[in-house]
Order: sequence, then structure tokens, then C-alpha cells
Amino acid sequence: MRDEFVELVSQLEEIKAKIDPVLLRLAEARRAHLKEPTVASRATLDTAQEQATELHIEYSRLVALLPAATGLPPEELELLVEESRSDRTGENRLLRETLTTDEIVPTAEIDDYLADALERVKSILPSGWLEEQPEEVARIDALAGQDAYLSLTKGVRPESATHSLHRLRQAIYVSQDYLNNEPFYDQFAGALLVPALTRLALQGSNLKHVGGERDERLDHLWKGPSQQVDATLFELLTAAACAEMGRSVEFISATSEKSPDIRCHDPYPLVIECKRQDPISQYEAREEELMRQLFLSLRAASHKRGLHGTFHLELSVEASTLDPEDVVQRLISQRLVPDPSRKLAYPWGAVAFLPRLGRVPLPGSTRIYSPNMLEFLFGWNSDLPTWDGICCSIEAKGEPFIDEAREPIALLWRNDAENALKKRSWAPLNLFGKASFQIPPGEFGIIYVNYVEGARAKVANMRQAAFAEKLQAFEHSAKVRIPISLLVRLYPRPLDHGQPDLIESNVRYLSAEYGDAELFDLFPTTIYTHQSEPG
Repeated sequence: MRDEFVELVSQLEEIKAKIDPVLLRLAEARRAHLKEPTVASRATLDTAQEQATELHIEYSRLVALLPAATGLPPEELELLVEESRSDRTGENRLLRETLTTDEIVPTAEIDDYLADALERVKSILPSGWLEEQPEEVARIDALAGQDAYLSLTKGVRPESATHSLHRLRQAIYVSQDYLNNEPFYDQFAGALLVPALTRLALQGSNLKHVGGERDERLDHLWKGPSQQVDATLFELLTAAACAEMGRSVEFISATSEKSPDIRCHDPYPLVIECKRQDPISQYEAREEELMRQLFLSLRAASHKRGLHGTFHLELSVEASTLDPEDVVQRLISQRLVPDPSRKLAYPWGAVAFLPRLGRVPLPGSTRIYSPNMLEFLFGWNSDLPTWDGICCSIEAKGEPFIDEAREPIALLWRNDAENALKKRSWAPLNLFGKASFQIPPGEFGIIYVNYVEGARAKVANMRQAAFAEKLQAFEHSAKVRIPISLLVRLYPRPLDHGQPDLIESNVRYLSAEYGDAELFDLFPTTIYTHQSEPG
């Protein structure tokens, strides 16, 4: 039996090694066909799609054989396997590279729904609650002040993700600012909050069909702690999506005992548990803080020498082991080499410098630190970053829009140290484990795990691979059954001059022992976007 298992694993590894190159060719073929559709480009696309499909079918077939090959009884091994690597259009969306604006066709315009959505959400609030904190606090005018700077990690601005405002107030204020074209609209918070708030309002009619503690769950959005708003919103949207598909569901009362979030009565009695991961892990937050402090030292040293431009820092060790003074010295001295843009290697990594003038005309007037500005000045791609983070500053003189960047300086950094990659690509499997404990003994349950993904492609793909690998070996109590599970992946980011954009691409998992793939047709496989839309 062991020899059979080892052979299966070996075959799976061979297929996995073939899949990624094929998927990249598929993405390139799709892009070429969209740019210039011809008979030849269509044939190339069809061939690539056929190869990817064949590999997926063979991979799924081998995975399905794993439980029996282990020799373990079913009650000791509950193996969840990836049910599909494709979205409903048949196009593969597992890899981060395939989840960009040129790959995903827009399915809805937020501007068409936001005004009405705001009124609907505010209608559930008690009089005076919203005004308890001023709307001005939600804005980013501080970024236009003297010595201000922007820091992003995974595309997330920490100050926007963990704000002093109650999270629901922040969502409403940010949405109002976007709708009203407020100059200091927080584009970094709005990328997720504006689409999510709009989706909640649009699902209002479906929420009315959810029983149990629906009103209490809605009240928890404003009564509960700020840090629980995103998780509560995820639960509400999941229940509404179930009702939208015709399921009879109700919220389960929270008790001192561990219990799931939602009970479903048809077509089979089962429960649903929702879990959400914080957008920035403790490790990522600590790494970002170290890079932030390094940037401030670098900026001070650059100003003394009249330097402007973009510094690149590629690390081969964990950031916590760096000597910041040494790194800053090496970055500053890069200006003296014959070609500063050519990388120089050191024991802890490599550096490069792309100098700029002290005053750089922009292609047109743009919001400060907008995606357009960040890409034009510093080469930061908000749609698909190639770096782990950026710290940057310009002299905005208090203005929200500029057509000329003064004193531009940036530090773009990424870390390819083995330990750093493992920690940054940590998969939210612990949430799956916690969710399984919420399912009462003797029950069937479905698990929805949600996380925000803003990392560069290498890290995002490693996270997805780690999740799939660990989930295949996942064990839970033999007293519960989990036929299917969904990993709800969100890709929020501002685009162009700061417009919010949200891509949802979910991964479906099916139990190899007792899973039923037809359940994916009966329960929602998208939460933040409409069920009929491509993820």
C-alpha cells in the first residue's frame, strides 16, 4: 500500500510541474487572442486550453485515489481535494497572474448602485450613530502634509486597514467620499469597503429571506467591535447568497458552546461556518514596520545629498536580521556606480537605484499616490505588484491632486529568503481547523474561508499551493462530515486615479470520501460578486 501511495505522489508531482508552464501559455494565448482575434490565435488558445484541461483531469483522478492508497480507514483520514481549478467560464483562475484587469471582464459598475446602496445601509442604523465620529477622519489629507509618506505591503495601507474609525463608519464615509468625488477620498480603504458595502445593500432583498437572528446579525455590524465588522459582513453575504440560490437558511444563535453560523434546511439538513483571515499577518506587519523605518532613514540621507528617484531592495535574508544603517549606506552609495540601475549584490541581498529629477511633470493631473502616479513615478503596479511593498513620498504641499511631482523618492522591496517566503505565504488552514470544530457532532457542514490577497504573484501562488497541499492531509473529527469547502479569495485594489476595483476568485474543494460535486450547484461559489458572474 505504501508503494502505491509513494507512486501516486510522484505522479502528482510530475503533473504539478507541468501545470504551471501550461497555464502561463494559456494566459499568454488568451491575451494574444483578445488583442488580435484571428483563426490562428483562436487555435493556439484552444490547444492551450485543451492541454490545461487534460492535466487537470489527470491530476484530479490521481488525487481521488490517494485516500485508498494511504491504507488508513476513512474515519482517520478526511481528505479534501481541489474540485476545480477553473471558474464557471472554463478559464483557469488559480494563478495570481490570471487575475488582472486585462484578464477579467468587468461584471458591474459600482457607480450604478452606490448611491442607493448607501441609503439602504444607513437605514439600518440608529439615529445619531454615524455622526458619533466625524467623516473627515476617514480621509487621507495627512498624506499631503509635510514629511508625509505612503507605505503599502501586499497592496494594503496599514493605516487604512486598521483605522481609528469604527469599521462600518469607515465603510460608509469612504463610500460617500468616493460617490461625492471627495479630493482626499481614501482609495486604499475604498478598494474593498466600497464594493463590499454595495454588495450588502444589493443583497438586502435576499437577506429578508434569511431566518433566525438576521436582524441581530445586521445590528452587530454597528453594535459589535470594529474588528469584527468584516467577518460579520462575510457571514451576512454568505447567508444572502444561499437564499439567492433558493436555499432555506437561518442564522444560528450564538451561545457559550461552539456553534456554526448558519443552518440550512434544504436540499439536505446541514450547517455552514464562515471564517475570515486578517488582511495583514503579524509577520507581514512587523516586516512592513521595519521597511518603513528603513525608508525614513533612507529618505533623510537622500535629502541631504539632493537625491530623488526609486531605490530597489531585494532581500535574501529576513528583514529582522538586517543592519538598517548598513543597508541605507549601500543604497545611498549606489548613486556612485557607473550604472546605478544595475543591481549590486551584498551578503543580505541586492540594491539598485533609478534616479529622477527633483521635479517630474506627470502625464496629467492625478490624485496623490494614485495607481497612475505610483506606476509612472516609481514603477509600482497596483493591479499586479511585482514587489512585496513600497514606501514613497512626494512634496504635495497639501494638494490632493498634482500635475508635477516634487522631490519623489521611493523604496520598493521584496524578500526572497526561504523563511520569509514561507511566512508571507502562510495559508489560512488554521481557520479551516477552527471552523471544523464549530460543526456539531453528527452534522454535515460546509466551510467558507475568506482572505484578502494582495501579494505579488510568487507569494500568492505559494499561498494557494500551500493551502491545497495542507488541506489534502487535513484531518477532522470522524463525528462530522464536510462534503465541500470554499476558499473565498478577494483581490481589492484601486486603479487608475483611485477607482475601487474588486476581483473575487474562489477555489472549490471536494471531499474524496463523501463529497458530492452537485452541491456546488446548490450552494454559492461566489459571495462578493453575483453568482452568474465569472469569478
